[in-house]
Amino acid sequence: MTSTITATASLLPTATGQLSTQPPITQIIPVLRATFSLLRTFLSQASRIVVALATPLLIFVPLISRLLAPVILVFHIVLDATVYTPYTIISNVAAALYPLYMFCGVACIFGAVLGILGRSLVTLSNNIIAPELPKAAGSLQGLSMRPRKRRRKGSFTEDS
Repeated sequence: MTSTITATASLLPTATGQLSTQPPITQIIPVLRATFSLLRTFLSQASRIVVALATPLLIFVPLISRLLAPVILVFHIVLDATVYTPYTIISNVAAALYPLYMFCGVACIFGAVLGILGRSLVTLSNNIIAPELPKAAGSLQGLSMRPRKRRRKGSFTEDS
Protein backbone atom coordinates (compact mmCIF):
# COMPACT_ATOMS: atom_id res chain seq x y z
CA MET A 1 0.00 0.00 0.00
CA THR A 2 2.78 2.38 0.78
CA SER A 3 4.55 1.55 -2.47
CA THR A 4 1.60 2.69 -4.60
CA ILE A 5 1.38 5.96 -2.72
CA THR A 6 5.09 6.57 -3.23
CA ALA A 7 4.90 5.80 -6.97
CA THR A 8 1.98 8.17 -7.40
CA ALA A 9 3.70 10.87 -5.41
CA SER A 10 6.85 10.53 -7.50
CA LEU A 11 4.88 11.24 -10.74
CA LEU A 12 3.51 14.51 -9.41
CA PRO A 13 5.64 17.61 -10.04
CA THR A 14 7.53 18.85 -7.05
CA ALA A 15 9.48 21.97 -6.35
CA THR A 16 12.75 20.36 -7.43
CA GLY A 17 11.58 18.53 -10.59
CA GLN A 18 9.32 20.77 -12.71
CA LEU A 19 7.73 19.37 -15.89
CA SER A 20 8.74 20.95 -19.23
CA THR A 21 6.41 23.89 -19.88
CA GLN A 22 7.74 24.98 -23.26
CA PRO A 23 5.15 26.33 -25.69
CA PRO A 24 4.27 24.08 -28.64
CA ILE A 25 5.69 26.57 -31.14
CA THR A 26 9.21 25.85 -29.97
CA GLN A 27 8.78 22.27 -31.18
CA ILE A 28 7.74 23.47 -34.64
CA ILE A 29 10.64 25.90 -35.15
CA PRO A 30 13.28 23.25 -36.06
CA VAL A 31 10.89 21.68 -38.59
CA LEU A 32 10.18 25.05 -40.19
CA ARG A 33 13.88 25.92 -40.28
CA ALA A 34 14.72 22.67 -42.09
CA THR A 35 11.81 23.10 -44.53
CA PHE A 36 12.79 26.64 -45.49
CA SER A 37 16.43 25.65 -45.88
CA LEU A 38 15.47 22.85 -48.26
CA LEU A 39 13.11 25.15 -50.17
CA ARG A 40 15.82 27.82 -50.56
CA THR A 41 18.27 25.25 -51.91
CA PHE A 42 15.71 23.89 -54.36
CA LEU A 43 14.74 27.35 -55.65
CA SER A 44 18.34 28.45 -56.17
CA GLN A 45 19.07 25.28 -58.17
CA ALA A 46 15.83 25.64 -60.16
CA SER A 47 16.64 29.24 -61.10
CA ARG A 48 20.09 28.18 -62.34
CA ILE A 49 18.53 25.46 -64.49
CA VAL A 50 15.97 27.87 -65.97
CA VAL A 51 18.65 30.44 -66.82
CA ALA A 52 20.84 27.74 -68.43
CA LEU A 53 17.95 26.51 -70.57
CA ALA A 54 16.72 29.98 -71.54
CA THR A 55 20.09 31.45 -72.58
CA PRO A 56 20.07 29.93 -76.10
CA LEU A 57 16.53 31.23 -76.63
CA LEU A 58 17.73 34.82 -76.12
CA ILE A 59 19.09 34.72 -79.66
CA PHE A 60 15.52 34.70 -81.00
CA VAL A 61 14.26 37.68 -78.98
CA PRO A 62 15.37 40.40 -81.48
CA LEU A 63 13.92 38.41 -84.37
CA ILE A 64 10.55 37.92 -82.64
CA SER A 65 10.38 41.56 -81.57
CA ARG A 66 10.99 42.76 -85.15
CA LEU A 67 8.34 40.42 -86.51
CA LEU A 68 5.78 41.57 -83.96
CA ALA A 69 6.63 45.30 -84.23
CA PRO A 70 3.68 46.20 -86.53
CA VAL A 71 1.19 44.40 -84.26
CA ILE A 72 2.64 46.06 -81.17
CA LEU A 73 2.52 49.48 -82.87
CA VAL A 74 -1.13 49.09 -83.90
CA PHE A 75 -2.01 47.86 -80.41
CA HIS A 76 -0.25 50.88 -78.89
CA ILE A 77 -2.09 53.31 -81.19
CA VAL A 78 -5.48 51.72 -80.45
CA LEU A 79 -4.77 51.69 -76.73
CA ASP A 80 -3.67 55.33 -76.84
CA ALA A 81 -6.82 56.38 -78.70
CA THR A 82 -9.29 54.37 -76.63
CA VAL A 83 -7.82 54.42 -73.11
CA TYR A 84 -5.01 56.90 -72.49
CA THR A 85 -6.44 59.97 -74.26
CA PRO A 86 -9.97 59.77 -72.74
CA TYR A 87 -8.49 59.13 -69.31
CA THR A 88 -6.21 62.16 -69.66
CA ILE A 89 -9.10 64.37 -70.81
CA ILE A 90 -11.41 63.22 -68.01
CA SER A 91 -8.76 63.62 -65.32
CA ASN A 92 -7.84 67.13 -66.54
CA VAL A 93 -11.50 68.21 -66.67
CA ALA A 94 -12.09 66.78 -63.20
CA ALA A 95 -9.04 68.64 -61.88
CA ALA A 96 -10.26 71.87 -63.47
CA LEU A 97 -13.81 71.52 -62.11
CA TYR A 98 -12.79 70.41 -58.62
CA PRO A 99 -13.03 73.90 -57.06
CA LEU A 100 -16.50 74.39 -58.54
CA TYR A 101 -17.56 70.95 -57.33
CA MET A 102 -16.32 71.71 -53.83
CA PHE A 103 -18.00 75.14 -53.79
CA CYS A 104 -21.37 73.72 -54.87
CA GLY A 105 -21.10 70.80 -52.45
CA VAL A 106 -20.30 73.03 -49.50
CA ALA A 107 -23.06 75.47 -50.52
CA CYS A 108 -25.64 72.66 -50.69
CA ILE A 109 -24.62 71.21 -47.33
CA PHE A 110 -24.56 74.64 -45.68
CA GLY A 111 -27.94 75.52 -47.22
CA ALA A 112 -29.50 72.29 -45.95
CA VAL A 113 -28.12 72.80 -42.45
CA LEU A 114 -29.23 76.43 -42.40
CA GLY A 115 -32.73 75.50 -43.65
CA ILE A 116 -33.19 72.78 -41.04
CA LEU A 117 -31.89 75.05 -38.29
CA GLY A 118 -34.15 77.91 -39.41
CA ARG A 119 -37.21 75.68 -39.53
CA SER A 120 -36.43 74.32 -36.06
CA LEU A 121 -35.99 77.83 -34.62
CA VAL A 122 -39.25 79.07 -36.17
CA THR A 123 -41.14 76.03 -34.84
CA LEU A 124 -39.60 76.53 -31.40
CA SER A 125 -40.46 80.24 -31.33
CA ASN A 126 -44.05 79.54 -32.48
CA ASN A 127 -44.46 76.96 -29.72
CA ILE A 128 -43.11 79.41 -27.15
CA ILE A 129 -45.22 82.38 -28.28
CA ALA A 130 -48.50 80.60 -29.09
CA PRO A 131 -48.62 77.01 -27.94
CA GLU A 132 -51.24 74.84 -29.56
CA LEU A 133 -54.34 74.21 -27.48
CA PRO A 134 -55.74 70.70 -27.37
CA LYS A 135 -58.80 70.42 -29.63
CA ALA A 136 -62.08 69.28 -28.15
CA ALA A 137 -63.07 65.76 -29.16
CA GLY A 138 -66.78 66.64 -29.33
CA SER A 139 -66.35 69.25 -32.06
CA LEU A 140 -64.94 66.68 -34.45
CA GLN A 141 -67.98 64.39 -34.14
CA GLY A 142 -70.33 66.96 -35.66
CA LEU A 143 -68.35 67.12 -38.86
CA SER A 144 -69.21 64.63 -41.53
CA MET A 145 -66.36 62.57 -42.89
CA ARG A 146 -68.19 62.04 -46.14
CA PRO A 147 -66.92 64.27 -48.97
CA ARG A 148 -69.33 66.78 -50.42
CA LYS A 149 -70.66 66.35 -53.91
CA ARG A 150 -70.69 69.24 -56.30
CA ARG A 151 -73.78 70.18 -58.10
CA ARG A 152 -73.49 69.94 -61.78
CA LYS A 153 -74.90 72.71 -63.83
CA GLY A 154 -77.17 71.45 -66.50
CA SER A 155 -75.95 71.91 -70.00
CA PHE A 156 -79.40 73.00 -71.19
CA THR A 157 -79.96 75.69 -68.61
CA GLU A 158 -79.20 79.23 -69.54
CA ASP A 159 -77.09 81.42 -67.39
CA SER A 160 -78.42 84.99 -67.10
